[in-house]
Amino acid sequence: MMRKSIAGLAALLLVTMAALARELGPAAPPAIAQALTTNHLYRVVLVTAPQPVPMGKHFELQLAIYEARSPGKRITDGQLDVTAGMTHGMGHEFMHGMQSTPVVEALEGGYTVRGMMFHMQGPWTLRVRVREGGHSGTADLTLECCGG
Repeated sequence: MMRKSIAGLAALLLVTMAALARELGPAAPPAIAQALTTNHLYRVVLVTAPQPVPMGKHFELQLAIYEARSPGKRITDGQLDVTAGMTHGMGHEFMHGMQSTPVVEALEGGYTVRGMMFHMQGPWTLRVRVREGGHSGTADLTLECCGG
């Protein structure tokens, strides 16, 4: 009797976990960095970046965007604007910006950002503006430069 109860409970647990996994969608990739947009609509995840980030050479990043209120729901039809720069102190304005213009391309449920180039060592702020369905939000992520 007890074995049947345990087996039934285990089966119920597996069915519940499978249903939850279907509802949440694919698991989020491990993040190098992530941040919510200032209006808390989106979660911006930096999925891949070269380690270490090269100085004075072009590189690319991979980003994933999720709805903040539905953590497993990925945004795949949004538009991203990506800039980067260095701030000093508590300021939010870039004191030093990139000397290149990155290009964002939607690929395989995420976004590839090509043409990034940092020309100074230190912490860079990656500013990502998400536009989707009449909404927009901006998130700042920190990326350390540089390897060489």
